[in-house]
Amino acid sequence: MRHPDPKKAGFTLLEVMIAIGILAIGIGAILVAENNSLDVTLRAKRMTTVATLARNILVETEREIQGKTFDETKTDAFGKFDAPFTEYSWERKVKEITFPNVMNPNSGEQKAGEVRTTDPNVERVVKMATNFLSKSSREITVKIKWKDKGQDQEFNVSQYWVDLNHEFKMSTD
Repeated sequence: MRHPDPKKAGFTLLEVMIAIGILAIGIGAILVAENNSLDVTLRAKRMTTVATLARNILVETEREIQGKTFDETKTDAFGKFDAPFTEYSWERKVKEITFPNVMNPNSGEQKAGEVRTTDPNVERVVKMATNFLSKSSREITVKIKWKDKGQDQEFNVSQYWVDLNHEFKMSTD
């Protein structure tokens, strides 16, 4: 068995430099991927926190509205959250929803979504139902605000509240 020439054994400097370059590119790619993964994880955690805070405001609003007329409910409210969420603030708006008149017997052309009938009783019932839904329905909008990396951020969510216990009046006004 022959032993290789000791002068030819080992790696050249060029081979070592190429191996180090490939290794550096691989490690760099792994670090970028890990950094992106951390950013996505932190954003997901932030969105979970913000969604939970918004849901809490919606639940508080439901409790505030429950059993009261809409006139007894504040339409606008705002505030800051207690620790550990002091970096977040919130705004809430409660507004009446006005349903469109789907009965329009006087127009010349029938538009999409319109219902035509020649029976005045049907028109009256539909108008009463539309008025009832308009007076018993509200849109609750919650906005959560915070700063992230020096930039203003916000998260908006809406919920619709229908109080079917609202007094039903027979007028068609």
